[in-house]
Amino acid sequence: MLRKGKEESSDLLRQFEPAKEADLAIHVKKVEEIKHWLEAALQDSEYEPEGIAKQILLVTGPSGSGKSVCVKTIAKQLKCDVKEWTTPVDLELFYEDNFDFESREDRRSRQSQKQLFNDFLHKSSRYCSLFSSPGTERKVLLVKDFPNSFLRSPEEFHESLEIYQNQSSTPIIFIATDASSKSLDIAMKLFPPAIMENFHVDTIKFNTVSVTLMKKAIKRISTLIGGSAELRKTFQVPPKAVEEDIVASSQGDLRNCCLNYLFTCLKSIPSSLAHQSAGSKTKKPTDKGSTNRHKGALGLSEGLTVMHGLGRILHPKYVNNDIGTRFLHAPEDITDSFISQPAAIISLLHSNYVSRCSDVHCLSSASDCLAVADVIMNEYRSDQLASYGLNLAVRGIMVNNQQTAHGWHQIKKKVSIQLQNSAQLYTDELTKLGIITRPIPQKMFASEYRGLISIIRR
Repeated sequence: MLRKGKEESSDLLRQFEPAKEADLAIHVKKVEEIKHWLEAALQDSEYEPEGIAKQILLVTGPSGSGKSVCVKTIAKQLKCDVKEWTTPVDLELFYEDNFDFESREDRRSRQSQKQLFNDFLHKSSRYCSLFSSPGTERKVLLVKDFPNSFLRSPEEFHESLEIYQNQSSTPIIFIATDASSKSLDIAMKLFPPAIMENFHVDTIKFNTVSVTLMKKAIKRISTLIGGSAELRKTFQVPPKAVEEDIVASSQGDLRNCCLNYLFTCLKSIPSSLAHQSAGSKTKKPTDKGSTNRHKGALGLSEGLTVMHGLGRILHPKYVNNDIGTRFLHAPEDITDSFISQPAAIISLLHSNYVSRCSDVHCLSSASDCLAVADVIMNEYRSDQLASYGLNLAVRGIMVNNQQTAHGWHQIKKKVSIQLQNSAQLYTDELTKLGIITRPIPQKMFASEYRGLISIIRR
């Protein structure tokens, strides 16, 4: 049997969870929105202005923005018990034994994920739990791990949601993490505009956590470590330079920031970091090399902002080795840093690459690469090609910008460039002219019909 101290230290973040609203490192406005919605949802529907009770809430935002922690902390402050759904992984536990008397054999069947989810909604909204926190008077349901069957067929989820709304009045909160691809966006799949309107679903969107709030979270953790003799046996506070490196590399991900900081605070860190921590009072690293060494020892990636990324693309640097001349910053690494916003980066390159090229031939080659990237990024293409389009644009400008223009050039804002109308506009136009009489798939229209029609018009 494990001792209590070791059992508590098995989860790093659980020991430092926020206990009250003031401990949350989240924007005050978002905390107030969650609090006001919970207070209104826990009241009767007769207090609502239109007689419609606030029952369903959708919380969206990037990963690590503090969505679930904010909901649980505010609910705890309001003396409300949170019942969270967890998708079962070991389905052997949910097999039902059915003996077939005719064939004299055991037949085992299992409940579907939809049935298990419906049972959770039905039982959790009606019955009290033996494991509820003492002093809680009300309850709210929390769902952030959606069953896989709902992602394959959203209609099943909508049926479960309709049954729950008709049979229960307990508030329920759904948490969906933003995704760069539309095919992976849970909020867009399960909560289209029609469902949001029919079920009166309220929505609150979280943003990435600012640097100031991440420093607040780190300061709170260091204060707890310094004020507890038990925690000081396991953790030690690292120097300020390491803290700043962790905040810079997190890029708005609060969970990642706290985990990296706690791993750094563990006394089992490498000896090089421990030596730096011990000598931090007498010597503070100020040069760029020391910062990079800290990041390498911690296993952190360097935070690349948009301005730094544009500088590496528009003003590429080279290194000479035995193989030959190569880029100091690989185009693939730059592409991976901005894979979540390829269209915005390509638009910024459109606005700024002309003034950075001093040779007209290089400018022409870079323009050709951007033109091909625009074709790949066009709206009828698959989302999986976005990384290839961004990689082509980045590599095309870096390779062809052999003679970078000198002097200071201001970064211009991105512009909206649409080289051609959408396929739907062309389809409507050709339908009016009588050229086509039935809808055409977008990919077929882009690859075949449009080219043939342009030849006919000539």
